[in-house]
Amino acid sequence: MRALRLLAPLAALFAAACGRGALEGGPSCPQDPNAPPISFSVTTSTAPAAVRRDLDMAQISLLRGEIGPDDGNLQGLTVVEHRLYYKTGVAVSKGLFRRRSCAWIETLAVDLTPGEATIYVPREYDDGSCEAEEILRHERQHEDIHRRGLEYVAAGMRLALDQAKWLPSRRTPLEVADRAEADKRFDAMILKVLQPPYDEFKKTLAAEQAVIDLPENYRWVSLRCPGWKHALTRGAAK
Repeated sequence: MRALRLLAPLAALFAAACGRGALEGGPSCPQDPNAPPISFSVTTSTAPAAVRRDLDMAQISLLRGEIGPDDGNLQGLTVVEHRLYYKTGVAVSKGLFRRRSCAWIETLAVDLTPGEATIYVPREYDDGSCEAEEILRHERQHEDIHRRGLEYVAAGMRLALDQAKWLPSRRTPLEVADRAEADKRFDAMILKVLQPPYDEFKKTLAAEQAVIDLPENYRWVSLRCPGWKHALTRGAAK
């Protein structure tokens, strides 16, 4: 009976040291207000788009997927494969007297670098010709819009992450069953921060690209060069 009487004092000591939730498997995780916050970064590449001149107008039209009558368009194409990639550094700790674990995000690296950035100029036009140069100039405008948009959304994501103090850090860990649950819940939380500015970026990007792809802009540029060839495509860069 002496041993049984010792259990109550021991339980009190454990509860004081670890918190009653820790002893009972409850929701509390030890918090450290002096711990460093989440270290995060948001980057995007500034490398120029590659220029390809090996495809003809018909092949470029297949890439674009828009078939229509020739209306004096530029006939080129800019392809940028946008992607939202991030990598987290996650810590998981399970105390000696806990049935569940505590997890938090230590680092978060977001990379908005496009998977592909390519400008297509039809091979019907000689390199350096008036037509080829006008097509390239126009497609560079599309590239510049992409680049400015990426820089803008990267800045917006940095601000959003800085303001997301509710993300679980070492200061405020999250109770989880295991690492798999931690990863799943952290992914949902991170996307809640990153997805809105990313969706707004894509919406704004489409609107700005459409402005320079108006038919009257194509007709105006085509008047600057005498040797435009017949095409089956409507000029619209992605």
